[in-house]
Amino acid sequence: MLFLNGSHHAREWMTSSLLMKMIDTYAEAYNSNSKIGDYNVRSLLDEVSIWIVPMVNPDGVTLSQQGTAGLPASLAQTLRQYNGNSTNFTRWKANMQGIDLNRQYPASWNTIKNAAKYPSYQNYKGQKPGQAPEVQMMMDFTRKIDPEVTISYHSSGEIIFWHFNTLNSNLTRDKTMARALGNLTGYSLVTPEKNPSGGGYKDWFIQEYGRPGFTIEIANYAGESSVPLNQFNRIWSENKEVGLYSATQSYSLWLKKQTIQYLQQSMSLVGGTVLFSSIGAQAGGVQLQPQKIHVMARKGDWYQVQANEGQGWIHPSPGKLTIIEEIKATAELKVSSPAYKYPDAFSPKVTSLAPQTVEVSGRWGTWLLASTPSGTWWIDGRKAELKWPIEDTGQNTATEVETSGGIQLEPVTTP
Repeated sequence: MLFLNGSHHAREWMTSSLLMKMIDTYAEAYNSNSKIGDYNVRSLLDEVSIWIVPMVNPDGVTLSQQGTAGLPASLAQTLRQYNGNSTNFTRWKANMQGIDLNRQYPASWNTIKNAAKYPSYQNYKGQKPGQAPEVQMMMDFTRKIDPEVTISYHSSGEIIFWHFNTLNSNLTRDKTMARALGNLTGYSLVTPEKNPSGGGYKDWFIQEYGRPGFTIEIANYAGESSVPLNQFNRIWSENKEVGLYSATQSYSLWLKKQTIQYLQQSMSLVGGTVLFSSIGAQAGGVQLQPQKIHVMARKGDWYQVQANEGQGWIHPSPGKLTIIEEIKATAELKVSSPAYKYPDAFSPKVTSLAPQTVEVSGRWGTWLLASTPSGTWWIDGRKAELKWPIEDTGQNTATEVETSGGIQLEPVTTP
């Protein structure tokens, strides 16, 4: 699990644009099964969830971009006072209550340096940590998703903060990641301080979880201003692979924490995969064809198996390794429906089936294993009407049962 966020500070809205571009680009690469750099995006995102909050401080961003237009006169007057009686809000960092959200987290909050005494356009840490609802929600959300790595995007300066009272046992791990991020972006690493000023999201995450947390400051230093739009293409090229690299590291950290579960279970491999000699291997494996296999153990999303080709570890894509319920039924396709190699909407589509009735020999969740004129493939059972054979009891009676796949005929035995 990886968590990225942006725009804790209002004038740093370019970070939201960067993260939205990242979402669009990664989603398109997943859908088209294409690579970004050396990363196979679909394979990676099948392993790792990337959670993104592009804009932590939406009201502050609006104020920074549009000023007080449309606000009640009394609120506009208060905000101008927070802004040094200026009507130019382009330098604004805080939320619309004059609280600096990246001075609000409970990490050395009492000793934050250069804190404003009153609500202001920047650096006012509030009356207590976690006072701002945006910060409360960010902490709650982090606890819910439990990420292995977090990155908070800020601007500006082309630097990376990676340390906050970091434990000696974690220094090598975190600095290795920081250096890799620096190599990707071309940004410089900030030298750790003995008594750092806290209150930031990254500070809280490192303190709370003992896991890698980073603050990446994009763009050339822009002073008390937003980053010019003409820098965006360069910023994007520098950060395009940051989420993918960080996702691979998140997965590795997660996998190390998993324990081996012993299963001794027969399962069906319904799509091709590779048999490796060890967990985490990426080369030197043997290609496996769909078959029944014996699963001996599991660690995370790796499975130790005995296959026709031998014993080893496999790392199948979602939907490829299943326990298929053997059934004998028919499915009526009301509309044209795609057929898939294995039970996952992103698996290869092999054909489009015209409306027809097909024989069904297996089921996994809402997916049905159907015999078609072109072969035996998987179809989405939610788009079909599954019908069971009626038992010969002297009375051909059936009841209709509502299911997620439509109306299903269920046999009834009369006394």
